Amino acid sequence: MSKRSNPLLPPILQSFKIKRTKNGAIPPNWLLIVLKLLDYFRTSEAGLSEDDIYTYDYTLKKSRASAIPKLLEKYGLPKVRLSSEGVTVRGAPGLRIFRAVNGGAVLGTDKVRREDLILEAVELIRKEILKGLGQQPIKLPAHCFNHSGNFVRALLESTKNRSQGQVEQALVGAKLQLRFPNEVIRVIGAFAGDRQTGREADHEVKNLRVIVSVSPKPQHFRAAESLAKVGREVCLVVGEKSYNAARKQMTVDSTATITVATVADYVTANMKEIAQGANLTAAEMCLRLVAEYNKHVAKKHDSSLQVLLPDSPTSQSSLFR
Repeated sequence: MSKRSNPLLPPILQSFKIKRTKNGAIPPNWLLIVLKLLDYFRTSEAGLSEDDIYTYDYTLKKSRASAIPKLLEKYGLPKVRLSSEGVTVRGAPGLRIFRAVNGGAVLGTDKVRREDLILEAVELIRKEILKGLGQQPIKLPAHCFNHSGNFVRALLESTKNRSQGQVEQALVGAKLQLRFPNEVIRVIGAFAGDRQTGREADHEVKNLRVIVSVSPKPQHFRAAESLAKVGREVCLVVGEKSYNAARKQMTVDSTATITVATVADYVTANMKEIAQGANLTAAEMCLRLVAEYNKHVAKKHDSSLQVLLPDSPTSQSSLFR
C-alpha cells in the first residue's frame, strides 16, 4: 500500500520529523501516543470525538501503567523505556494527528480497509522502536546475573516480541557450548530440517540433535521424529506457550522417544553440575553463559540483542578464569 493512499501516514511521518532528536531517535512517549491513537481508531467503526479518547486534562484514556505493556503485546512490540514523564501517555500533542485524520473518519467505514491502513501505520511505530533499541545493548538489573535461571528468564522477557527466535537459538547454542566445551557449536541461520544446510538439526553434538523453535510447525515435529527413529538423541526446544501442545503432539503422534523442553528449562538444566565441573560459582557460571550468548548473537550482527555485562572487575574477570 503506498503512502499516498494511506491518510494516516503523512501526519504521523510529519510528527516523527518534528519529534526526532539529534541522535536520530524518537522519544518513546511519542511513539506510544501515536500507537494509542491508532489502537483507538482500530477499535472503532467510525470517527471519534476528542471526548471519546481524552480526559479533561488531555491525557489519553486507558494509558496508565498496566495498559502500556498490554498495548505493546497486542501489536507484538518490544518493551520500551519511558522518559521522565513516567508511564502515563500524555496525549495533548497527539491532537494534531487526531484532528488531521478527523478522529479516524478519513479511514472510511470498510472494516478490512481500515484494518490494513492502521496496521500499515503501526509498522512505522515498530520500525522506530526497533531502531531505537538497536542503538544500545540490553541492560538487565544486576540481580539477574546472580544465577543462570534469573538471567535466562529476564532476557526472554526483555526481548519478548522482538527476538524472532534469535535469542532462543543463541541461548541454546551458548548452553551447549558450556556443556560441550571441546565442541564447536555453530551459529544457526536456517531451519533445522532444511536439506540445503546439510544439517539434521539446529544443533548437532555427537549423537545429540537439538531442534529449536519458539512456535514449532509440522515440519519440526517430522524432523524430530525421523531423527529419533534412526537412533538420534533428540530434543525439541520450544517457547513456553507452545510447550503443552508440543509435548502432547509428540506423545500422541510419535512412536520414538523425544524430549520436549521450554527454552528456559533446557538452557538452565544441569547448570549446577556444569558449574561444579568448571569450579565456578552460580554467578560466575551465569556470566559464562552471558558471554557465550553474546558471542552467538554477535555473529548475527544485531547489537540490540547483545547483553551488557555488569560493570564490575569481579564479574568481568570471572569470564576468563
